[in-house]
Amino acid sequence: MKIKLTAEDRTIAFFRIFSLSLTSLMYLMVSAGPSVIYKSLLIIVLFLFAQLFTLYYRRFRARTRTLMLVIGMETALIVVLMLFTGGYDSPFKLYALNPVLIAAGSLSFYFAWTLTLGYVAIVAAAGYIYSDSSGITFAEIMIANGNLFLALALAVIVMQMVNGIKRQREEANARTNDTMEHIKSLYHIVETSSQHDFMNIGQVITDYVVKLTKLEKALFWFAKKSGEPAPQSRQTGWQHEEERSLFMELEKHEHEWRLQREPVFKSMPGLGDFLLMPVRMSTRFVGMIGVKLEASEGLEGRRWYIQQLMFLSELSAIILERHELGVIENRLIITNEQNRIADEMHDSVSQSLFGIVYATHSLKQTWRKMSDRELEEQIELIHDSATKVAKELRITIYSLSSKKSGGPSWLGMVRSHLKSLSRLNDVEIELKITGDDFSLPYPYHKALFRIISEATGNAIRHGAASRVDVELSLKPKWIRLSIVDDGVGFDTDLIWTESEEHSGGLGMKNMQYLAQSLGGDFQLSSSENAGTRILISIPVGVAELKNA
Repeated sequence: MKIKLTAEDRTIAFFRIFSLSLTSLMYLMVSAGPSVIYKSLLIIVLFLFAQLFTLYYRRFRARTRTLMLVIGMETALIVVLMLFTGGYDSPFKLYALNPVLIAAGSLSFYFAWTLTLGYVAIVAAAGYIYSDSSGITFAEIMIANGNLFLALALAVIVMQMVNGIKRQREEANARTNDTMEHIKSLYHIVETSSQHDFMNIGQVITDYVVKLTKLEKALFWFAKKSGEPAPQSRQTGWQHEEERSLFMELEKHEHEWRLQREPVFKSMPGLGDFLLMPVRMSTRFVGMIGVKLEASEGLEGRRWYIQQLMFLSELSAIILERHELGVIENRLIITNEQNRIADEMHDSVSQSLFGIVYATHSLKQTWRKMSDRELEEQIELIHDSATKVAKELRITIYSLSSKKSGGPSWLGMVRSHLKSLSRLNDVEIELKITGDDFSLPYPYHKALFRIISEATGNAIRHGAASRVDVELSLKPKWIRLSIVDDGVGFDTDLIWTESEEHSGGLGMKNMQYLAQSLGGDFQLSSSENAGTRILISIPVGVAELKNA
């Protein structure tokens, strides 16, 4: 397995070679001891061992116990080398800085100092043993080697400080990455939720609660609305047979939840311990969002979950309020359009029709007294008036369609979006459309545009596709959409089981929600290095019947 070298690895390798070169040069310059040939052979062996240990340090840096063993082995070999190359006066005793620095930079505080003090003790003992006949005391040996001991101690201190700064930087980078992922998740929540009805919004939110808290189970329980049935509550992580008892238990405490404004810990018989947070819009109580707590969670972990749920509760309230305002806005748009058409028809069409009716009635009374020429002129006048009314009525009807009035059509917007996406990412996107969207209701426009943009964006960002084929068939009763790319593909099982670890997984779920919210069918097929294919079939009119 090839190990990727980091800047730290290169620095350590350079320092090891440099320090070994200096100590080897000092060893060669000493006239006493073995011959130069023997010393040269020993130095060659030392360089080979240095390369071997450097490789081991890279390979085992993530395995603490193995790394400790390798460092201990190198330190022991340095001690042996020191004893056989001059003992107390050996230049290789300085080479121990290498394993000491590795220990101080990669392992615990206690191991680094234990290794350093142990090595100091061995060097001092060796110096005392070698110098015993000269009458030098152990204290004098320690003082004589003070520079070595001080260098080792300073190396450990500096390296641990550097390691502390490195950990802080890594933690800061991790927090930054988490924050960016958090922001991306919030963006996805707001974007996807605006395309769903209440039922699917609850599911999207529970999926994101699991993603952000890293817990296994989350829920969104909707309270009953005054005079209306409650939206369907949703959960993530429970089995279907557990879902009924979960929401029934929450429903028993509805009065308590309506009075609650702060997060609450609740133990439910047979279900476990929960952290729940009320969701309140500016006008009413919506429901409860919550997670099932792990038995091992400490106080600090629970505080973090409270912060997450409080934020998600506020975000959920904003999303739901936005959804309701969007529904009201759509109703107002329809009402205003109806009023506009009524005004136009009253001001133009109805007045013209009244004139035609009056002229016809008058002609009926007087046609016997008219000459043929006068009768023909009167009939021609009524014909011209009727033609003018038909033209005005056609203009009024066609003004509802941006396609007829010359403005940008929905299909034109889809083409423009894909053309821009293709140009910006240097990807070939082929769009084929059959049929007309003239009579297609607005919710279908929104859902199809979202699916097309999500699928093509995933193909480019995650699939690294060079070509995407989009085929859209619009028929009076059915809509069929096919999106095929030649990207790297993926294991589709991971999308539904581990979507929190795959950035494209939630996008696939969102597309599925959109298709199903309109009564449609979503099919996904993909495999590694074989591209991805999405097929969607949506019956026209089913969504209107469901919401009627």
